[in-house]
Amino acid sequence: TGMFQICSLGVVSQMVLRNMELGFSREQATFILSLVALIGLVGSFFVGYMDERLGTKKSMLFFGIWYALSLLANATENTVLVYVSIFMIGMSIGGSANFTTSLPTSIFGRQGFDKVNSVIFPIQGAVTALCFLVNGVVQKITGGQIRMAYLVFAGVALVNVLLVLMVNEHKYNRDWMAAHKK
Repeated sequence: TGMFQICSLGVVSQMVLRNMELGFSREQATFILSLVALIGLVGSFFVGYMDERLGTKKSMLFFGIWYALSLLANATENTVLVYVSIFMIGMSIGGSANFTTSLPTSIFGRQGFDKVNSVIFPIQGAVTALCFLVNGVVQKITGGQIRMAYLVFAGVALVNVLLVLMVNEHKYNRDWMAAHKK
């Protein structure tokens, strides 16, 4: 779950500069960041709904591909793709935090959530904080091109998709097992 969060914080922490790099004024870039936050409210509800209907694993797979595509679209210099990516990134930023609780709950159920979350949450926080290192290193290597960090974060989202494929979604979830006994 930290891998989606590293993407979100990594993008938000330098979104105004990225938008200015695209030619927007500081005021426009700040407005876009505010707009992304508003879109994120809708994204959080949508991802929660999707998680409830499809299950956490399928939702995370769809979400990871969606997120990667949004970041790749923003890394282009194509105006139409950048505008589309603003909506997509907003939906992603709003939805990424949903998996912080839904994945551990899906795997371990309500009985194991407290113990598992006490381990997972600090690890997720540490992974998320690495976004500043990624942003700094990428900008140093590329001579300050912020958009290249979006490519790295898109790669992180896709790696996370591969990791989610290996998750046994209900492995220790006693409630789920009881409800699905044959």
